[in-house]
Amino acid sequence: MSKKNNMPGMVRMTEDQLSAVSSNNDFSLRMFKEVAASGEGSVLVSPLSATYALGMLANGAQGDTRREIVGGLGFGTEDVKDVNAICQQLMTDAPWLDKSATIDIANAVVVNQKHQLRTDFKKTVRQHYDALVENKDFGSPATLSFINNWAKEKTKGMIPKVLNAVDPMAVTYLMNAVYFKGIWASKFDKARTQKESFVTENGARRQLPMMHQESQYRANVNDTCKTVILPYGNGSFNMVVLLPQKGKTVNDVLAGLSTEKWRENIESCLEMEVDLKLPRFTTTCQSVLNKPLSNMGMRRMFNSQQADFGALCDGQTAVSEVLQSAKIELDEEGTRAAAVTAVVVMMTSAGLPDLMEFHADHPFVYAITESSTGAIFFMGVYRGD
Repeated sequence: MSKKNNMPGMVRMTEDQLSAVSSNNDFSLRMFKEVAASGEGSVLVSPLSATYALGMLANGAQGDTRREIVGGLGFGTEDVKDVNAICQQLMTDAPWLDKSATIDIANAVVVNQKHQLRTDFKKTVRQHYDALVENKDFGSPATLSFINNWAKEKTKGMIPKVLNAVDPMAVTYLMNAVYFKGIWASKFDKARTQKESFVTENGARRQLPMMHQESQYRANVNDTCKTVILPYGNGSFNMVVLLPQKGKTVNDVLAGLSTEKWRENIESCLEMEVDLKLPRFTTTCQSVLNKPLSNMGMRRMFNSQQADFGALCDGQTAVSEVLQSAKIELDEEGTRAAAVTAVVVMMTSAGLPDLMEFHADHPFVYAITESSTGAIFFMGVYRGD
């Protein structure tokens, strides 16, 4: 597949697979809402990165544990092979959709040399996830350096450290890294960027560098929020920004955000002239996903009595932590975003105006999406911090 010039690229998927990715947006939105509900400041997660790490994990699970993970990912299938095929296809095609964008999806399985993983598991993650599988001494400081250097390399330096320590009792670390760099189809003029007031949810005013341009964008407005879709490059990737209406909050927007509403909102956007103001910002976020994933029905994998990872290795094991580090940099040229997810497995015994004014001068929701599948790569709330 060669990179396309002007037309958005297409991820090669069957109708059933496209439907499954659309369904997976339910996982993306639920995970995002769970994480966003637990914090007051700006939030950033990569549902895609979590999907890859959990997809690999599902191949090591059996019985009800596997059913919970595969079901929780929301692809509308009970067969982990369907998840593997979709992840493989997106990973293969996404980097080639737009020559002006950079997409890297990488996976690694770092194994405690005191333990043996099943041959079938290693074969599957290599074949479908192109995963690096490495045996390491978990008692050596070199292993921590290896994992953090892998994360740093795969995210082009954006995530220099994902772990503070390697647990010598861990069996394996299942790792995913996602890196995105996109150039705005319509760049902002740096000369027009100036400090303006951004009103936080508690009414405080902060002076932030506000980018400004008038341009044609797909956009819409309803009682809860205004939406604008900002394309990168040839339109294969977009940033979708949801700005609460006056008197509404980010939480009001999130409360009404189902998969169906998300899709309808994007599909109802029409081309119009937009007077756009958007802050230039950087957000870094570390999340422990245990509680969000448990709340979404993936409970057994964390329970030392119930978890069944017999397809991963011998002995009774469970997931101790699911960690994610994410970062986004947004400026006049475009956006860079990266995330690393680590799964730690342990032994256990209204009407449209002529000109829409879209001034993001108060907290808003945003997402980076792929056009042909609608897959949500990153999702965030910016609150001005």
